[in-house]
Amino acid sequence: MATGGAKGSDTVDPMLLNSVPVSFMARNLYGQLADFSNDMKYTLQMAEAIESNAAGDEWTIRLRQGIEFHNGKTLDADDIVFTFQRTFSLPGAVTVGKFKTFVDMGGFTKLDARTVRMKLLRPSSTFHTTLASPFKIVPVGFDPNNPVGTGPFRYKNFTPNRQWVLERFGNYWNGTGPAQDSDTPAPADLGPRPYVDELVVNVVNDDSARLNALVTGQVDAINLVQYAQIPTVAQRGELKLLESKTGAWTGIYMNMATPPFNDVRVRQALRLSLDREQALQSCLSGHGVVAHDLPEPFAPGYPAELTRHRDIEQAKSLLKQSGQAGVPLELVAGPVSTEAVSMCTVLANNAAEAGFNIKVRQVDTGTLFGPNFHSWQFSVDKWPAQGDFQTLTALTDLSSSDLTHMDAATRSELQSLYEQAQHTTDPAKRDDITKQMYQLEFDRGGWIIPFFPNVVNAYNEKTGGWPKNDFGGRTFGNGQFEQVYLKG
Repeated sequence: MATGGAKGSDTVDPMLLNSVPVSFMARNLYGQLADFSNDMKYTLQMAEAIESNAAGDEWTIRLRQGIEFHNGKTLDADDIVFTFQRTFSLPGAVTVGKFKTFVDMGGFTKLDARTVRMKLLRPSSTFHTTLASPFKIVPVGFDPNNPVGTGPFRYKNFTPNRQWVLERFGNYWNGTGPAQDSDTPAPADLGPRPYVDELVVNVVNDDSARLNALVTGQVDAINLVQYAQIPTVAQRGELKLLESKTGAWTGIYMNMATPPFNDVRVRQALRLSLDREQALQSCLSGHGVVAHDLPEPFAPGYPAELTRHRDIEQAKSLLKQSGQAGVPLELVAGPVSTEAVSMCTVLANNAAEAGFNIKVRQVDTGTLFGPNFHSWQFSVDKWPAQGDFQTLTALTDLSSSDLTHMDAATRSELQSLYEQAQHTTDPAKRDDITKQMYQLEFDRGGWIIPFFPNVVNAYNEKTGGWPKNDFGGRTFGNGQFEQVYLKG
């Protein structure tokens, strides 16, 4: 296969997930306690139970019996504790943000070889879903130079930003479990998953080169097919397209700690100036769904009734009231997604009609994610669907490295609602609180989210088993390569 999306710092360390290729590799090398299916349904994985007490401040995790690591070690409770310890101690661990406000590293009790009880710092009614967004379990003493996991494939070799090779793990714990929906499911006589002996993924960031590799038969499948490339694939009989709606999003964020974005009227004027239908057509050729600045469309409590439509007169009025009309603004755009730069251009052009003066400065990913990433005044970022708005909020606007830099009053109110939700174990009541959080983001937040793009992959018809849904937007059916097979 060939994948795009490398960022220049790829790794096999599952605590440092930072790009599409790394996400694929981690998905196939390592296992999780729980996960979201390709249609964003919460499911238990290596845990047979994840349960809380009535207050939501104590959780018990019980592992399935007999799960084996690639080195022959049996997964046990010590590995859960070690994984948390490593997450909290490893510099740059991307998964720590969603845990550190409530996980007490002194609160672990090993009840038996397969069971751990965790006493949290404070209630967290959605802790189980936090475990389902990427959180890979590694064995005690894990060495990233010789990575060992419980996934369907085991490590063979890896060249950063170029290629990684995995080989079939014959003792994969979930080889006969339910597979993700596919238009070409594997024949029953193929036996347990994974079906292929070796998985070779080449990193090809250039879109044209990646398509050419598929067309010429150098690879069997590619991801991140550009919408303009769809006709090229469709006219070749041996190639098949796989397109799925997603909850992934590329957002333009406004730094609310700096003028003029410290004025909510400016933020709302900018949001109201955007022609979302035009952005959908111009940036995605219609391959997606219009969004209204609120993420996680498949999450519990998502308020589909909150919509925002272009209103230039209202945008002009708000901007005039703020006294910021015509003030020069620089929007720093980089290729975090195929649509990021064009999306910024559409916004700049639309906003000019309301009196904004926006210049788009295009930079490479190294510059975008460099030292200024957390202090840009006006820039872009991309997120896959997390499956839960509470988890996403902890990772974004309530994290210590948030990009919108909410003002103290707004952040305090959001934090209060978040804490209420975490104390609420009744799902319906928690959804009501989640809606209030969404309302706050809708009224005063710093994100502009124009649409949810479809993800398009392509594969040669000599292969089958590809998952047809990828609501998380991670491409290649969330890297479910264990169910892919070769025909004939």
